[in-house]
Amino acid sequence: MTRRITLVWRALIGLLLFVASACGKPPTPTQQVTLRLGVALTPQELASFQPAMQSLGRAHPEWKIILETVPQQGAAEKINAELAGNTLPDVLRLGGLSAQQWIRQNAFLDLSARIQASALDLNDFYSGPLDQFRWQGTLWGLPDTAAPDVVFYNKAMFRAAGLACPSDDWTYEDMRRAAIRLTLDRNGRHAGDPGFDPESIQQWGWSGGWSFFWQRPLVQALGGELCANDDCTQMTFTSPATLEAARWWASLVAEQHAGLYDPFGGSQTGVPGDAFIAGKAAMGYTGFFAVGQLNEIGSLDYDVVQPFRGVDGHRYTTLSTNGYVISATTQHPDAAWALLQALVSPEFLAETWGTPGHSVPARRSVASSAINPAHPPAHQQAIVAALDYATVFMPYTASAYEVNTRTADLFQKMMKGDLSAEEAMRQIEATANQILARDR
Repeated sequence: MTRRITLVWRALIGLLLFVASACGKPPTPTQQVTLRLGVALTPQELASFQPAMQSLGRAHPEWKIILETVPQQGAAEKINAELAGNTLPDVLRLGGLSAQQWIRQNAFLDLSARIQASALDLNDFYSGPLDQFRWQGTLWGLPDTAAPDVVFYNKAMFRAAGLACPSDDWTYEDMRRAAIRLTLDRNGRHAGDPGFDPESIQQWGWSGGWSFFWQRPLVQALGGELCANDDCTQMTFTSPATLEAARWWASLVAEQHAGLYDPFGGSQTGVPGDAFIAGKAAMGYTGFFAVGQLNEIGSLDYDVVQPFRGVDGHRYTTLSTNGYVISATTQHPDAAWALLQALVSPEFLAETWGTPGHSVPARRSVASSAINPAHPPAHQQAIVAALDYATVFMPYTASAYEVNTRTADLFQKMMKGDLSAEEAMRQIEATANQILARDR
C-alpha cells in the first residue's frame, strides 16, 4: 500500500513539473527597487543614521537603498548641480529653511494625493515645520525634525565667576549683566573692571549678538518686529522699537565687549564654529543639535534653560527644521513614497533623532523621545517646552538665502561699531525688500 502511494505522488510531481515546463518558468520574486537617498548630516548624526538605515533595509528587502551623503556646507551646491543635470536622488533630506527655492522650481513631487490616500495623520506634525514644505496650498515634503534654539550655559564658568546659573525666569537684562561679568581678558579682568583689555579677550559671556537677519526672536523679545506681512516677504528694520533692539545688541557687543561680532567664523576665538561649543563663551543660543556634539566632546559641564523672557513677559525662539522630499524625476514614485513614510514614522524618528540627542522629532507623538536622562543636559524638558512657542525661521521663501548673504556684512559692521544701528538697519531693510519682492 505504501509503495502504491509513493508511486502516485511521484506521478503527480512529474505531472506538475510537465505543466510548469509547458506553461513557462515558475514565478520569480518581485524585483528589488533601487532608491537613492540624499542626506547632509553631521558625523554624529551619521553615526546614528547609518545603522537605522541598515535596520530599515533588512525590514524592507524590496528596496536597495543607496545612501548618498554630503557635508552640510556643500548640500545646496550639490542639489543645484544634480537638478541641472537631472540626477537628483529619489528621496532627499534638506533643511526646511532652504526647501522653497527648489519647490518653486518644480523639483519635487506634489505629495498631496499620496498623503490623502494614506493613513498619515498630519495633525501629529508641528505646523510650522510642515508649512515650510507647503506652497500654493500644496505639500511638497514632510518634516522629520524640529529643533528649537534654547540657552546653553557653561556651569564651570558660572561657578568660577561666583554667579548663579541662568534660570527659566531670566530676562535679557539678567543675561547682559551676567555676560559682562563672564567676559574675561587674558589677565582675568571682566568686562566691567577698570583696566579690562578688549583686545585680549579669552572668554566671552555671550556667544554672539544680532548676527544675521533670521534672528527675529532676538528683536521680538526686546519689543521689535521684522515681518510686515504674513510670510515675511515685506520686512521692516527701521521702526523705533526695532532700532532700539538693534542698539541694545550693538551695545552688548561693540561697547560692553560681552558678545562676539563673529560668533561662528573663528576670527575672534581662534576656533571656527559655534563659540559656545568651542568652550569660548559662557552662554549662547543654539539648537538642540548641539546636545549630540557637546556630549561627544564630553569636556563641557553644561546645561540649558528656556529662552529668556522678553520685555512683554513672553519667550521667543526659532526652530531649525529638516524634512524629506521626492524628486520629480524619480522612476519609482510609489517606492520613494513608501520610503519617505518610513523615514518620518514615529519609531524611526525616535530611534534616529530623539533618543541619541541629535534633534527633536517633528511629530508630537514622539517629541518627548528627545528627553534622555542618561546623558546631559539635566534640564532637557526646557527643549520640549520651547516647542510650544518656537516658530520657524522667517522668511523661508525662495530668495531668503540671498538676503542673508547680502546683509551679513552689515550686521557684522553694526556689531563691531563700524556702522551705526540706524544706518545698518536702513541698508538692511532696503536690501531685504528689494530681493524679497520677487517672492511676493
